[in-house]
Amino acid sequence: MLKVTTRYLASSFIPPFVLGFIFFVAFLITFYMFRIIGLIITKGIDVLTVLSMIINLSVSFFPMAAPLAAFFATIYTLNKLSEDSEIIAMRSFGISKLKIFLPFLVTSILISFTIHSLYSVFIPKANAAFKNTIVRLTSSGMLTSIKSGQFFTEIPKVTLFAENVTEDGNNFKEVFLHVLDKTKLEQRIIFAHSGSLIKIYADQWRPPSLRLHLVDGNIIKMDELGTQVEKVLFSEYDFPVYNSEEALNMLDKDSMKTNFELTAIINQKRSNFEAAVLAKKTAAEVLELKKSFYKTQVELYSRYVAVPQIILFVFLAFSLGIKRGRGKGGNNSVQALIILLSYYIIYFFFISLSQKAVLDPFTANFGPSLLLFLVASVFFKKLDWIG
Repeated sequence: MLKVTTRYLASSFIPPFVLGFIFFVAFLITFYMFRIIGLIITKGIDVLTVLSMIINLSVSFFPMAAPLAAFFATIYTLNKLSEDSEIIAMRSFGISKLKIFLPFLVTSILISFTIHSLYSVFIPKANAAFKNTIVRLTSSGMLTSIKSGQFFTEIPKVTLFAENVTEDGNNFKEVFLHVLDKTKLEQRIIFAHSGSLIKIYADQWRPPSLRLHLVDGNIIKMDELGTQVEKVLFSEYDFPVYNSEEALNMLDKDSMKTNFELTAIINQKRSNFEAAVLAKKTAAEVLELKKSFYKTQVELYSRYVAVPQIILFVFLAFSLGIKRGRGKGGNNSVQALIILLSYYIIYFFFISLSQKAVLDPFTANFGPSLLLFLVASVFFKKLDWIG
């Protein structure tokens, strides 16, 4: 009887989990779709590249989608079983709450360790592949959509206008640029009689650096109020449009490293931090090294916390998902949702403190899980039958 019940509960949980997982992945992708659609329109990328981007992006969202899908699948399954009086039937056969929870626990453990195994290598590589495609398409297509007599704003903090543009998009006549510096406290207006786009290739793997070679013009520097503070005439001037080294820095994020690579980076950053403390560097230098050290630890621990996170979400949903008779217990699902939202608020608050080197990364990641376990345990004990 118990084996039949276990298989039945597990099979009831899996379909809503799969549907919920697909839904949450698709929902998270929508936030990036405008950017992908923009690349399709402006760069004319092929279908295979688009599919590759969507697949890699989907994989990167697995760790976020899986806990939510497991939570809502558990709530849905238990609500349905309660409404059909199947929970009552199981109780009448003397099946304890622990035995009813067992199929959900085993399934959540399998899901959590599957996500963790993907998180160690596959998910970071998918994330890196997506960002690499974005960088490659952005750099290769830079300035290709400039049209004669139209303003071009795809270059960050730069507005470009050319009276005439050749068909290949590499040569310009009567060029105007408006440039804001990073702090927006200074701006430059550049006029030039002509210009040409120069691509500099470091090697076959890197995207090219781009610069705009301008001829016969002037540069007017202004403050934040628009008051002219300097004017410079030039016969030739190279304006940097795109730096491939900066693009490579975008691909050197902790989220794109495997667990093994992150561990090596953490050890190196720990050594740098300890050396700075021993060398009695300035407080600002030590703090920056500590922040960098903590941020990499946060990334690594966030991958391990996915294991208890999925299990605890299912535990919470089970403790509050069972209705106590027809029409009762509806508020329990709302209560579970409020607790879930509170968990995420505390979790991200702790993570922000850790990234500022205020809170230990291990505590920031696993502290909220401990709190969630304690809260779910209280509700689990309150389930209205002995077991």
